[in-house]
This record gives sequence, structure tokens and C-alpha cells, in this order.
Amino acid sequence: MLKPQDTLIALKLWADYQQQLVMPLREAASLVGISVSEFSKGLQRLETAKLVVARDGRRFVERGALLEWLCYGVRYAYPVEQIGFGRGVPTAWNCPHVKSDILPPAPATVWQQPKGTIEGVMIAPIHDSAPLAASNNALMYHALALIDAVRLGKPRELAIARELLIKLIKGTF
Repeated sequence: MLKPQDTLIALKLWADYQQQLVMPLREAASLVGISVSEFSKGLQRLETAKLVVARDGRRFVERGALLEWLCYGVRYAYPVEQIGFGRGVPTAWNCPHVKSDILPPAPATVWQQPKGTIEGVMIAPIHDSAPLAASNNALMYHALALIDAVRLGKPRELAIARELLIKLIKGTF
């Protein structure tokens, strides 16, 4: 069974591949904010779930499976939990990387972060270290914000968020 941090691990592998980065497990785990042992266990769970495959001594994300998980599974496995109002990092439609016809909500949707840039309705990210992972990689931030848009979305917003997420993961944005 997948854990919330496994989605971060899969996104890290995907982002590194998109950016043509190869980094040691220890460094990757540090940038995501997960211990090396948990990162390793997460990779095993991802392989078991067929979201990640090993080829030529490297692990790669299966984009189709990842998209299916992100567009349809995460919403139900990790529903949005509102945790109050305060300062944070903008996510979902308020993320500066997310460009669409959707008018960002006011007040903004944010991940709680004392050094955040705006105030808004705080939601719990899919994992506590998601804001750290997002701060270390703009591509991951974009993907995590779109995942939150999927998690929060009503039918129209959900359809647009899924479309944008598919374009991002496939590299056609």
C-alpha cells in the first residue's frame, strides 16, 4: 500500500528525469525531506505498485501509471484537510506556476509555512515535507500545486487541473 511520501518520491524521480538530473539516493531524499531509509522503502512500494520500473540500474517513473494515480487516485487516497487560516506558500490555483483560465480563489489556498508569502486558507499537503520538496524544485512545486487543484476541484476545475497535470507530466506544457 502506498504512503503519502511515495507520491513525493515518484514526483522527484519524474522531475529529475525531466531536468536530466542524476543524483545519489541520499541527496534526493534530503531534497524531498524524507529519510534515506524511508526513500528506499518508498521506491520499493512504488515498484510493487508499478509506478516505477528499474532499467539499466536506474529507476524510472511509468508516466501513464503516475498520471492515473495523480489524476484519479490521490484525490481519494489523500482528501483535502483544511487546517485554518494563516501565512503560507500558495498552492493549487494560487501557485504562480499554474496558468489557466481559472480565477484563483480569494482568500488564497496555502500550505502552512511561517515564512510564507501570502495569507490564506491553509490546507494540509499530501505529505508534511511537500513544501520543502516544492521549495527545492520548481517543477515539483508546479506538479504538487496541480495535485492540490485536483484534490480541491469541483467538476470544471477538476477537468482543467487534470488536463494541465497531464500536459506537465508528459512534458507538453
